[in-house]
Amino acid sequence: MYVLRLADMIADREELDLQVQVCTSFEQEERLEEFQEAELLLIGDEIPYEKRQTSRAARRFVLTSQEGAEVGEEEVPVYKYQSVHKIFARIMEVCLDHDRAGLFQVPRRDNQRLIVVYSPIHRIGKTRFARALGYELSRDEETLYINMQEYPGWGMHREEKSASLADLLYYSRQEQNHLGLRLTSMVQDQEGLAVLDPIPVSRDLKEVAWEDWNSLILQILKKGPYQNMILDLSESVQGLFEILKMCDEWYLPYIEDEDEERKLEQFFDTLELMGCRKLRQKARMTEMKGEPEICVKKALQYDKNTAYGKAAGAGHGEAGSVERNRRWRTGRIDLSGAGRVYQRQVHSAPDEDGIW
Repeated sequence: MYVLRLADMIADREELDLQVQVCTSFEQEERLEEFQEAELLLIGDEIPYEKRQTSRAARRFVLTSQEGAEVGEEEVPVYKYQSVHKIFARIMEVCLDHDRAGLFQVPRRDNQRLIVVYSPIHRIGKTRFARALGYELSRDEETLYINMQEYPGWGMHREEKSASLADLLYYSRQEQNHLGLRLTSMVQDQEGLAVLDPIPVSRDLKEVAWEDWNSLILQILKKGPYQNMILDLSESVQGLFEILKMCDEWYLPYIEDEDEERKLEQFFDTLELMGCRKLRQKARMTEMKGEPEICVKKALQYDKNTAYGKAAGAGHGEAGSVERNRRWRTGRIDLSGAGRVYQRQVHSAPDEDGIW
């Protein structure tokens, strides 16, 4: 029964300050209202309007068997034969538009992380790595994944279209106070990972100004319920380097190939020419050797070891040892297997661009 699935979904959303009661008959709902007035009532159109209008609920949503079916003037029609996610999104949209955000709450997080996955090298499984990273982090923390690729591919061919990054940008530009709530109703749950559909048209992605990206990112970090926010970036995004500067972690996937190493060398030279030398220190070089899931586990294990100071004291050939044998001044972290992580060594003077 889809009403039970909807009730389960709402009950599982920790950002919603709602108690859910499921009634199997209108008479049961009437008895319930004698003791507690309902803020929202979701009711089927098989119940006649004459009965529905006797409810004292502050807002009534009517599940209709046909799209566009007429209901009472004070009621909101919701087509029943769609996913519970879309039904819930419609309910939240109406509540926010009518300034009933008090029914919902977004849990405040501390120490949120903005994580970027970007590489100048293409077709090496970067997006698969970014999503695998999201799945892994979402095991323990609320994590949001946003694809900002020019041609994302994934998520674009579902029969049932959902709200996208373009819609979120629209709400962000309105400077509304409830962006975090809007976001929770727009994302798809993918094995515990919150995923927002990408912008469907590449030209629209390219035309988004850096100022809009900056505002959106800051609003999500401030108002969203997510501990981690993962951006799968591409060169089509205006303000790419600015986003790299503002992020907390930057994973740079690459492969062992002479031509691709030249691209990396050129990319890091470009960073230096643009006065972004310190970005080289930020890059967590991750070799895409093996399945992305393996590369993610190796990268996260390296981060954990580094945090506890294990890598610094390791000897040559041990896990975490540094071998400076790459001509583009990259120290290799030997993790004895697939998905090795490389930490770029910097031998330049401190930045003078005033940004850091």
